[in-house]
Amino acid sequence: MDPFISSIATVVASKAAESVVEGGKSACAALVKLVRERFSRDKVAASVLETAGRDPENESAVASLALMLERLTLADADFVAQLRELWPAAEAELSASEGGVINSATGTVGGHLMQARDVRVEGGLHFGNVQRPAK
Repeated sequence: MDPFISSIATVVASKAAESVVEGGKSACAALVKLVRERFSRDKVAASVLETAGRDPENESAVASLALMLERLTLADADFVAQLRELWPAAEAELSASEGGVINSATGTVGGHLMQARDVRVEGGLHFGNVQRPAK
């Protein structure tokens, strides 16, 4: 079993109920929504998803979900591409919710950028001169 598929199955099973409450506002909720939409086109797949979502601690149910997910990704290149697109954000979200740290900077930074967690600074913090872009 592909670890990527197993990870998604575990997340989908455990986050299924949460995503309904959140209304799709998180990366995990978007992942669950995508899987639900794809599984809804197959009665057997929908049943497997429902079973795993009802009892995410049931390893057998989650394994069945992973197998069904694998089967559907092998048959649907667009679906697997969408999963691969959503997975990095969902994985980062899960890491952050488990006490991890996610640092992300996008766009142009016009000076120094520091990203950290649990930093104690005494006496100041100095980065040196900033070279400003010419206007």
